[in-house]
Amino acid sequence: MADRFPSIEDIDAGETDVRPDSTAQGSFLERERALLGEDADLFAANDKPGAATVEDGDDDLLGGDDGDFTSSAPAQPSSGAQDDLNDFESSFPAIDTRNDNIGPGGTITDSATPFHGGGYTNYTAPSQEEESEPIRAWRAKRDADLARRDEASQRKKQETVSTAQKDIDSFYESYNRKVDKQKAQTAKEAEEFLAKREDTTAGGTAWERIAKLVDLSGKGQQGGGDGSSKKRMRELLLSLKADKDAPGASGV
Repeated sequence: MADRFPSIEDIDAGETDVRPDSTAQGSFLERERALLGEDADLFAANDKPGAATVEDGDDDLLGGDDGDFTSSAPAQPSSGAQDDLNDFESSFPAIDTRNDNIGPGGTITDSATPFHGGGYTNYTAPSQEEESEPIRAWRAKRDADLARRDEASQRKKQETVSTAQKDIDSFYESYNRKVDKQKAQTAKEAEEFLAKREDTTAGGTAWERIAKLVDLSGKGQQGGGDGSSKKRMRELLLSLKADKDAPGASGV
């Protein structure tokens, strides 16, 4: 490639033109043909019609002028390639994808009843199969057991409610009797207390009236029984009550 450019001596002598390198172009074509092998004949040369030509004259990338690249019409396939294409088309013919039975909107016209792709028919549930005899017997027994259990449950519920109502009535009756008895007892005690109070304020000596207010029965701790701490007091009060001349017997 260095032979294409002028040497320093030539430049000094005034020769600056770049010489074309014919060997480089020849070497390039030979390498391409060696790489293509038997397929090199498929590419036409300059002397065959339809081949692309590149004129590489004195102009070069460093020559200053743009190269003149021209290309002719597209290359026609060779006879061997045309035969291969014919064999392929005969082995694999074109498929007709048209369907005359499909109308607009996807309706199938080649049938007694047109089919609409977007529609649907009403769904009919399959009829229920008849139950076998063992199943019917089991179902009848189960229903009878459930009915019997419901009846027993209702009867027990009614008995429980009735018993509870009776218990409530009995409770209130007993409560009312106790209340009435307590009221009567309270009223009786009130009358006795009033009568005793009037009796203690009139008649007899002062010690007699005091003895009426105190339990001198001698029974238990309250009445001053034997062994109780009130026994001495009871005996003292009894002696004062019996003595009309005892100190303080006449009162104030």
